[in-house]
Amino acid sequence: MLIAIFLLGSWQARAAPGSDLIGKSVLVSWTENRQQRTNGSEVRAVTRNFRLQMYVSGAGRPFTRVTSSGRGGTHGTDQVGGGGESLRGGARTVTVNGNSIAVQANWANYARNLRIDVAPGGSGCSAQMSVGKEPGSAPKSFRNVGGFTIEIHSLSVSGVSCSIRQGNVFGG
Repeated sequence: MLIAIFLLGSWQARAAPGSDLIGKSVLVSWTENRQQRTNGSEVRAVTRNFRLQMYVSGAGRPFTRVTSSGRGGTHGTDQVGGGGESLRGGARTVTVNGNSIAVQANWANYARNLRIDVAPGGSGCSAQMSVGKEPGSAPKSFRNVGGFTIEIHSLSVSGVSCSIRQGNVFGG
């Protein structure tokens, strides 16, 4: 039991934001290109534009908002702290460790992994996104925040960009 507490404590110490992130906002955008079926329709090409806004407070707590926009409208979800729900009802975790941020989200049989690296001094950032599907699995349907039943047949990501700025993007 004592070893478990020690390991948890040492993990928490390593999973703290660096001073270059405290009091700053990170903005990441990307485009998802999908082959998907909506409400039982034919499979068709769909493009969704995503934006992640994150603020890391003085206490080291991440506040995030993810929005998705496209032909079906704009939808978003907010999260305080490291765990929450993705836009599609799956799990989303945010881990801030030094000058690196990892955002992982899953829904149906797909997952998204976003890694953000902040330059020393907080002068800039870079972001890499990877997406994947359970090997060999057939498309699984899920209901999105707009109430549509979605079935994704393939997914790719393009145009990932990152910027950083001083202060709270949410105005607080």
